[in-house]
Amino acid sequence: MSFSEVLKETVEQVEGAVASIILAADGIPVEEFVKERLIDFNDLSAEASTLIKDIEMASSDLQLGEAKEFSVISDSCGIIMRKITDEYYLALVIKPDGNYGKARFILRTAVPKIEKEF
Repeated sequence: MSFSEVLKETVEQVEGAVASIILAADGIPVEEFVKERLIDFNDLSAEASTLIKDIEMASSDLQLGEAKEFSVISDSCGIIMRKITDEYYLALVIKPDGNYGKARFILRTAVPKIEKEF
């Protein structure tokens, strides 16, 4: 299954999901699918690289092991990011009233579909 197919399927399976993106840990976007643009993906990519580094450091400092997923939920949207590999993440953007539980499940099942491509 191609990246674009997985991204589209991920958005379509979650109520309230509007976009998905694969991005590198350094903030470079790889591919995206957008049904509705709630945020600027260039800004998300730039900020995500800092978040990823901070979360990895905190997880290490707390001796929690590898951080596999994190989310930011705000008034305007939620962003859930799931690690594909050490260098790549799959992010899903969801409206505030979206189904966040299903989003987490769908991300967890989507990652194995694309991780072998990395």
